[in-house]
Amino acid sequence: MVHIRGAVVAAVWAAVLAGPGAGPAAAAPLSAPGRGGPRTVLPAVRPLGDRLEPAIRYAMAHLGDPFAIGGAGPRRWDCSGLVQQAYRRAGVRLPRIAADQYRATKRIPRRSLRRGDLVFWSGNGRASGVHHVAVYLGGERYIEAPRPGFKVRVSAFSRYRPNLYGRVG
Repeated sequence: MVHIRGAVVAAVWAAVLAGPGAGPAAAAPLSAPGRGGPRTVLPAVRPLGDRLEPAIRYAMAHLGDPFAIGGAGPRRWDCSGLVQQAYRRAGVRLPRIAADQYRATKRIPRRSLRRGDLVFWSGNGRASGVHHVAVYLGGERYIEAPRPGFKVRVSAFSRYRPNLYGRVG
């Protein structure tokens, strides 16, 4: 099971690093034959050149972890618990609840999004209606702990589009 999880993480990292529209060739190879059978080959990681890289790495390391209401780790998460713990690794203190996390960010327009920003969903378009948060990865993709019955995953705006955006620090 650990080998499979490693392969899944490698595949997601490859897709995230390849960028939008890069196609499958940009992500290959994910495994290569070696002594004792196939082994996972992780893609080279392009540094963000920014202090939020540890937050993104931490969140990505938890791909496939299960969702749990009120989950704040180390292996079960809700959306704001994952974000809080990830940003803690980058030295950024965030509140525990998604609406409070939104209030703790600088509001930015969608066109200004960059890797490491936070994306939020609000029923009324204001902080009082925020019910979900995720870490923006670039290329209209984000990592999230979505809801009960699902696991931490990378999703795209085409699946579930956020309507509020914030930048930490």
